[in-house]
Amino acid sequence: MQNELVLKNNQLETYNTQAEVEKQRVMQEVQALVLVAQKCPRDEVKAHKRIMDAAKRQTLAEGALYAYPRGGQIIKGPSIRTAETIAKYWGNISFGIKELSQNNTTKESEMMAYAWDLETNVRQEKVFKVPYKRYSKSKGLTNLDDPRDIYEMTANQGARRLRTCILGLIPTDIIEDFVKECEKTLAGTNSKPLKDRVKEMIKAFEGLGVTQAQVEKRLGCKSSSFIERHLVDLRAIYKSIKDNFQTINDYFEKEIAPVENAFDKQDEKDEKEK
Repeated sequence: MQNELVLKNNQLETYNTQAEVEKQRVMQEVQALVLVAQKCPRDEVKAHKRIMDAAKRQTLAEGALYAYPRGGQIIKGPSIRTAETIAKYWGNISFGIKELSQNNTTKESEMMAYAWDLETNVRQEKVFKVPYKRYSKSKGLTNLDDPRDIYEMTANQGARRLRTCILGLIPTDIIEDFVKECEKTLAGTNSKPLKDRVKEMIKAFEGLGVTQAQVEKRLGCKSSSFIERHLVDLRAIYKSIKDNFQTINDYFEKEIAPVENAFDKQDEKDEKEK
């Protein structure tokens, strides 16, 4: 009994020592980050130019916006990729997502998303819980048991909060300039004819199980009448679905198969017999 008690005490001392060493390591890293930020402050003019140059990249511009439905309209905004890109070129910002704990009893994780401006010492932080469940209009709530599904759920929920934290530190005019520049890139740098790009976009949606008729109903006009603005909106919707931020049912109404009239069917049969 005494030996077991000594063993437990030794294990507790070892754990406390390791925790203290980890705490000191984190503190030293934080101090080093702050010191470097103070010695090398950002040049806002150069930072703005780098951000605008990044917006001229086609692949980056295509993922710059997200979209989600609300009140019959499509609400758009800068995506997590936009937030991360701006933070990188704005400089001296530490950001990330951490899983603080897992509760196997309540089937949820406690997460934290943060963004910290090392120059001004302004910090945005959000602590939240992510239940191991997924909701959709067609299936309702579904429990998640696969570790990969749980990871994707916590990562997606964390990315949403991280985006908010980062954008809370960046001047709004910088964000607006970046988004506008991305829209210019999408509208003006593609050498393909508009009708070909529309066909490619519709084909991409068909790969998700969304028909051309559903896309046209969403935008309220035929694909032959689509303009650049429609393509920008569709790219944002497509990205939101692909990144699991929203589901297909959140954007598109289900197609109702036409019900065959038994009398019409009989008339056709009679005509053939004649």
